[in-house]
Amino acid sequence: LGSALPIAQNACRALPRLLTMGPMKRPAAASGAIAKKGRTADPNLEKYHQIAAAVQAAGGFPGEMLKMVASTVKVGLQKPKDVRHAYAEQCLGMVEEVLKAAEAGVRDKVAGLESKVAASDEEKAAREAAVGAAVGEVTQKTEVQDAAKAKLAAGNDESAKAKAALQAAETEQKAGDEALVAAADRKAKLEAVFGGDYALIKETTDAKLLKSFLRGSKGFGFDAQLMSAAESTFAKPAGERGMFDNLVTKELDIAFSAAVAAAEELLSQGEPPKAERAAKVEAAGVEAGAKAEAEAAVKEEFVAAQKALGEATAQRKGAEKAAKDFGPELAAAKKELTAANKELMECEATLATFAELRERTTPPPPAPEPEAPPADAEEEAAPEDAAMAPAAGEAEAAAAQPVA
Repeated sequence: LGSALPIAQNACRALPRLLTMGPMKRPAAASGAIAKKGRTADPNLEKYHQIAAAVQAAGGFPGEMLKMVASTVKVGLQKPKDVRHAYAEQCLGMVEEVLKAAEAGVRDKVAGLESKVAASDEEKAAREAAVGAAVGEVTQKTEVQDAAKAKLAAGNDESAKAKAALQAAETEQKAGDEALVAAADRKAKLEAVFGGDYALIKETTDAKLLKSFLRGSKGFGFDAQLMSAAESTFAKPAGERGMFDNLVTKELDIAFSAAVAAAEELLSQGEPPKAERAAKVEAAGVEAGAKAEAEAAVKEEFVAAQKALGEATAQRKGAEKAAKDFGPELAAAKKELTAANKELMECEATLATFAELRERTTPPPPAPEPEAPPADAEEEAAPEDAAMAPAAGEAEAAAAQPVA
């Protein structure tokens, strides 16, 4: 139909004008009879409308094309086939193509619905089987999730313990190392004061220098009397210091040396425990890291199990809904099939009506009526008929007599 569009458009546009032209010439007798009867309403008008409506309702063709083809139904079918214009036949050919295409579409629809209804038992069984399979899948996925959840709980516990162990090791390290840090700081300060302010104050007298020395020596824990004597000794000029002052200086030297030696001893003795504490922290850190990685892995496993269970649950719900919807869907399909069969019957009836109208021809003119005899001939025949009546009666009576 699409390829014939230009021709169809020309034919359909020209058809109304051609059919409103004067009628084709007919034999004189037929023309006379038609003239006598005069014009009457077209008894097929409702059929034209029915066919045109079916054309416009057809699918699979452009709407404007269907509208144009439908407009030619009435003017194309009004005249019988033997007096129909060739353009009208072309247009009616397109009408037939549209109607047959519409019928084929409805027939395919009916076939599809019949197949669906026929396969309803298999479909029902398949949906019920899908529900069973989905329920089994949910059960299996639930077990997997529960196992993953248990592993995650164990992983969380182990990771928490490893973190606690690491924290304890770090706390122990900090506490143990604080004494060594303090000893190292004490030694550094002792050496700084001994080699700095104390070395200078032994050789000279300076109030500021003395004050700095005394302030710097407060935290060393030296004997208070010794420090008081040192303040008095170092307040004197170096040349005026006596034997007692020299004794004070000597005691301070011993005090400084003893303090430095004590700090060094503490540092020396504390080094192995320090290294042990550091190794313990390192090992605890490695363990905590491993447990954290294991925890992350089982967490991913648990999340994946949760997702799989969610998907399986959604599939189960979908399968259950499909099984539940089967009854209403089947009822709807049957109802739709009934409507489609009715529609197919209507299409077939429309095609039959179209074919009947398209193939009809001009009926032959009625036979002429016999002419009536003249009145005087009837009067002359009456006495003759009366005279023949007795003779006819005698003949009938003779025929009735039995043969001897």
